[in-house]
Amino acid sequence: MRPSTDIASELDEGLKRLFDAGLELALQAQANAMTAEPDEQARLSLTFHRLSRGVRQTAALRMRLAREAERAGREQTAEVIQLDQRRLEKRKAHVKAAVECLIWTEAESPEAADRLEDDLSDLLDIETQDADTFEQEPLELQIARLAHCIGLDPKTVIPPTPVIPRSGGTPDPGDPSGVASPEPRLGSPASPCGRAEDDDGDDGYWRSSA
Repeated sequence: MRPSTDIASELDEGLKRLFDAGLELALQAQANAMTAEPDEQARLSLTFHRLSRGVRQTAALRMRLAREAERAGREQTAEVIQLDQRRLEKRKAHVKAAVECLIWTEAESPEAADRLEDDLSDLLDIETQDADTFEQEPLELQIARLAHCIGLDPKTVIPPTPVIPRSGGTPDPGDPSGVASPEPRLGSPASPCGRAEDDDGDDGYWRSSA
């Protein structure tokens, strides 16, 4: 579907051509009437009146379309501003809630928590003045940075990301933390139950695997 602004632009272009043509013809009829005989002059005057009326109506229609297009543009701009503001407020609330969780965990007293929350609110008011920069920063890094700015430990905000092996139990060769270890055997040093000397004939296995 074509935008209404494009359609309005084409209509205005057609009305402009119609206005120019009607104005030229009306002026020509007026000039002819000035030099015509009385009977012809009366007929040309009536023609001029009708043409000039059409010219005025065309001009009025162009003005109405221009006002409507301007109003639509303002409404669209206002809608965009509202959407941007809602997105910014949602991001701000998300960050605030995450840092406040850390405040409630680490604050030594209710008074200290109140002070930290006030510091956070002031900091967020400053940060959100540049909405583009505030929204472009990665969320987890932003939470950690703001927590650090008010004197908290950001490590408890962002839990370590677990290493998830690829399907089939095969670890990612590019991630040394994902290397699979041999499954502990009952009674082995790596087993939570039993002792190594309880396994008969397995000493050589564990020495070689070591």
